[in-house]
Amino acid sequence: MSPSIAEKVDFSSLHAWAQEFLRVRGVQVRLHKEKADTAFSLAWAHVGRGGRLAEIDPTPLYWQQEIDHVIKGRGITTFDAYANVPRRRRRTVLRRPHRQAVWELYEAYEALRVEKGVHDFNDVLSLALAEAARGTERPPYSAVVVDEVQDLTLVGVRLLHTLVGDAPNGLLLVGDGQQAVYPGGFRLTDAGIDIRGDRGQVLRTNYRNSKQILDAALDVVADDTFDDIDGLRTLGRRDVDLTYHDGQVVRVAKPTAAEHDQALLAALRDLSAAERADTAVLCPSVRAIGDYQRLLTRAGIPVCMLEHYDGRPVDAVKLGSYRRAKGLEFKRVYLPRHDAALGSAPPTDGPATTARAPETAAEHEELRRCQLFVAMTRARDVLWLGSVVASPPPPSQALT
Repeated sequence: MSPSIAEKVDFSSLHAWAQEFLRVRGVQVRLHKEKADTAFSLAWAHVGRGGRLAEIDPTPLYWQQEIDHVIKGRGITTFDAYANVPRRRRRTVLRRPHRQAVWELYEAYEALRVEKGVHDFNDVLSLALAEAARGTERPPYSAVVVDEVQDLTLVGVRLLHTLVGDAPNGLLLVGDGQQAVYPGGFRLTDAGIDIRGDRGQVLRTNYRNSKQILDAALDVVADDTFDDIDGLRTLGRRDVDLTYHDGQVVRVAKPTAAEHDQALLAALRDLSAAERADTAVLCPSVRAIGDYQRLLTRAGIPVCMLEHYDGRPVDAVKLGSYRRAKGLEFKRVYLPRHDAALGSAPPTDGPATTARAPETAAEHEELRRCQLFVAMTRARDVLWLGSVVASPPPPSQALT
């Protein structure tokens, strides 16, 4: 950037900015994710497990996300508000008794969190919004530019809007509802932002992916519709203008996990140091990341975890989750056992279950497809898709 401009621009994630903003304002923040998660686990054990909510989805993750993205993420503080709020990006219908059960779980969680004296990530944004809304000593920003807005909460967008108000050209939001990797959602009008007329524009040109890679990714979500940030329902397969056409999708199917992993190692060993610097191996879960970190390390392949990657070239394969890779891009992306992410397991590391209601199971599947779409579209030149496909039994066994 121009030296005359560089000192006038702050680059930050929203949560990091909010924490620094609150520190400067003298507002104490006690963010502690592990203790907050423990508070939720205790609340689930006390009022969730075995109750009405387990009839719909017995995994606590679904209901923790309901609290994070629908209740706290929208700044809801009363049951009446929650009872009537549209649960965007959540397909499962919750009747009033189930919403009452969710609210009881929320209140139990909040009581335990306060008892432990900690905040969660939603609290940080809510505290920053309350402080910014006081109107005294407003942050000295003439404009706010936001990328990946589809994965912010409503409270987060309200906070950003508060920093600049309705000043002309004060707020630029860029997002793609098809790349949302979290459940729950909102419309910009919910945050008091009107993009009707010429204030909103649909961007249709893809500068990153080759046609082969984008086509493969769109095949995954072709049958899904999604809520874009303007609130409109949009078809999964959209018309996109491409500027880049030379790419490759490599599909590798092996009968066993061991053979699949050896094929992955062989492909990575063939890369030069310069090629490794622009290569990522992406996984759907923390457990899978740990497995492949050990595999690559034992094979002598340098690894840089995505949470430690700052964008500068490093002679190492980047390794991380689908969600961590959001907003990044690499020349080569390897997705080991990519289709296993579309099986019966939850989209993170929660336990698998077959007792989930059909509507909730479908919701989980849709979210997993969206996360896989995001991972696939991180690739510019080469997309490697690994699968484990068991060999069919011999004919004599197939007839028994």
